[in-house]
Amino acid sequence: MEQVPLEGDRHGTVFDVPPEHIVQSSSGKGWNGLDIAEVIHPLDDFALPALPRHILILNLSAPSTIQERLAGRQGQLGTGNLVILPAGAPTNWHLEREGEVRHLHLYLSPTFIQEIAASADIYPDTVEFIGTLGIFDPQIESIALSLFSELRSDGLGGKLYVESLANILGIHLLRQHSSVKQPSLPRSVGLDKVTLRRVSMYIEEHLAEGLSLSEIAAVASLSPYHFTRLFKASTGFSPHQYVIQRRIERAKLLLSTTNWSLTTVAHAVGFANESHLALHFKRLTGIIPSSYR
Repeated sequence: MEQVPLEGDRHGTVFDVPPEHIVQSSSGKGWNGLDIAEVIHPLDDFALPALPRHILILNLSAPSTIQERLAGRQGQLGTGNLVILPAGAPTNWHLEREGEVRHLHLYLSPTFIQEIAASADIYPDTVEFIGTLGIFDPQIESIALSLFSELRSDGLGGKLYVESLANILGIHLLRQHSSVKQPSLPRSVGLDKVTLRRVSMYIEEHLAEGLSLSEIAAVASLSPYHFTRLFKASTGFSPHQYVIQRRIERAKLLLSTTNWSLTTVAHAVGFANESHLALHFKRLTGIIPSSYR
């Protein structure tokens, strides 16, 4: 039985498989609270020491039989099925397969989960994830595949988009796969006017930059999860939707008052390129940027 050591890449990110078996990962992208990696498993039998992060494993390949020998659990891991490995527990695995085993691993920081728990009025020290093997959770599958798509596309507003997905994933795990139940939360009444104005001004001043959810939430002195809930109650939009809208409004102003090229306008309002500007401009206005002039 070969034990797979904890391995880090050149960015210092620790994964649970040797780096030569990682097809691609989010290491070095600055994602807050989580990393993801596309993994091809070379072994049918392997052991893992206690891991410092929670790991969610989504099966991307054909169904296989999987056994975790320390706990005596066995199940069928179908395509799209999920394994949840809480941090801090060693495991010993056996796979029965007929072909390549390809998984998507999501690594969640316990500190990140505790911050979400605290924002949801859950005492963080009471939170424990329940280890599962071979379950199907359509919401986790959807979030995981969205993160995987973002990894490959590196689209506009990437950090903000990833942090939003990470927060949704965290609260879903607390609700459905942890030792605590979702408490009755007070009705969201939104941000106070002073805080909302401060946040709005910050967004306006930094539209051209790669705004992240954690940076915006810090302006309000709130956790990303709690901020998102209150911001949407105040504006009717998620932070990501609001930022896109403000970028389009700024682009409309520049298109009507300058002779700048579409590429220059795109960069000035925070879009990665002219195509991203055109995509969102048409979605929100019904016309392409060049027709606005």
